[in-house]
Amino acid sequence: MSGSQARRAFCNLTANQELPPPPPPPPSSNWGKWTAGIMVCVVIPLLQFKEEVDVVMETAEEIIDVIEVAAEAVDMVAEKIGDDLPDSSKLKTTLETVEELAETVAGKAQKAVDFIDEVQEAERKLGPIIDPTKQLTQATPSEAS
Repeated sequence: MSGSQARRAFCNLTANQELPPPPPPPPSSNWGKWTAGIMVCVVIPLLQFKEEVDVVMETAEEIIDVIEVAAEAVDMVAEKIGDDLPDSSKLKTTLETVEELAETVAGKAQKAVDFIDEVQEAERKLGPIIDPTKQLTQATPSEAS
């Protein structure tokens, strides 16, 4: 068999073979089910987490308010006592350090309160979006039975 005859025989063999059918396209209806499943798995835990965060934030805000009031009181007392002490005394130097520390604590407490207020404001703005989702994820007592 010559080279051209061999090629012709090979081409005839491969031309007569059938190609395998292409794979079926992925079903598109499953995407909706997957998306809904993922949303349910993500939204419900996030709503539960949000409720826990709300409790922690309220507690933190109360604690920070107490810290701020205490720091301001310490600052005021240290300032009054320090005014009556001689300038070169170690006690006056220590009271000035305490006063500066109290002012720093009060300032940081105020920043923390401001941050909590910003988070609560963002939550109020997102409330119209979160509340309907929360209602959809919670079963009413009549639906549960």
